[in-house]
Amino acid sequence: MLSEQAKDAGRHSTAGQRYCIGIVGAGSIGCYLGAHLCQDNALEVKFFGRETMALELAAHGLSVTSFDHHTYFAQPVAFYSSLNSLIECDVVLLTVKATALVPMLTQLKRFLRPEVPVVAMQNGIGIGEMLSQDLANPVLRAIVPFNVVKNRAGQFHRASGGAIVWQQSDHAAVNYIINAFEQLKLPVQLCDDITAAEYGKLLLNLNNALNAISNLSLQQQLLDRNCRLLLAAAMQEWLHICRKAGIKPVSYTGLPNALLPWFLRLPTALFRLAAGSMLEIDEQARSSMWDDLQAKKRTEIMFLNGAVVRMGQLYQLPAPVNTLLVEQIKRLESGEAAPLSINDIMQHAGLTS
Repeated sequence: MLSEQAKDAGRHSTAGQRYCIGIVGAGSIGCYLGAHLCQDNALEVKFFGRETMALELAAHGLSVTSFDHHTYFAQPVAFYSSLNSLIECDVVLLTVKATALVPMLTQLKRFLRPEVPVVAMQNGIGIGEMLSQDLANPVLRAIVPFNVVKNRAGQFHRASGGAIVWQQSDHAAVNYIINAFEQLKLPVQLCDDITAAEYGKLLLNLNNALNAISNLSLQQQLLDRNCRLLLAAAMQEWLHICRKAGIKPVSYTGLPNALLPWFLRLPTALFRLAAGSMLEIDEQARSSMWDDLQAKKRTEIMFLNGAVVRMGQLYQLPAPVNTLLVEQIKRLESGEAAPLSINDIMQHAGLTS
């Protein structure tokens, strides 16, 4: 839900004023969000990313679709493979993977004006604190709950729902962007406690590793009871750690977080009946971790399940299921050996169907 401050920024922007928005690390999420912002005449959108993406969009243009049938076209787009033009930007949406943040910081410090806010949109916890240690800029967090897949060259598809969770800000250009997303049917939920929001998103992101290991679509995976039992156990470990840390994670599902493991353990027939919107996922949707493994890229596993393991050690709480999932993803990353099957992981974790 938008604050009056954010709404006012959208309604009362100075006549003729244009904000320059930089989308840094424009992959699937960055291109999807940027295509929406390109529809607003008060925004100049600059995309920054790999040269291969620049060539792809130059050849095919940029279009985005959604499971709820909204379609936007942004053709042509201003796409840069270097960050030189970042100096012109009034706001930066940082959409690189968490694994690319450290090498990106040097470039940001070189080209970014110090007063320009940076909106970090990575999965994982502690991202804002990490960036704030190295950047003089105001750093905000935004959490994207939905899955975006590339259907074909230049065409990106949102395969699941959910509102972007965005840290409250008094910056006019940031609030204008939020309002623009709302006007373009991309809902934003403003948040005061971004730590609780990050912890809640991590609860859902614990599924990314399971999806990559199972090699199933998200929908198929959620209908596999053994996958759900493992996910329930991984979530239970994280919820125990959150309680010990005194953090109450935000719920993104409509169910209290404490009930999610119980819900996932239901027999599949009952789960299918009760799941409702949880299963309203495009049939082609998979986790970004699966995408990274297919592209032979380093995954975000250490920012997700790996964060559970680290915090478990900090609070002296065991996290055996998340430890197993980290180990199996690392094996997939290395290409040295095939990971354990879902049934094998169940056995190693001492779980029964």
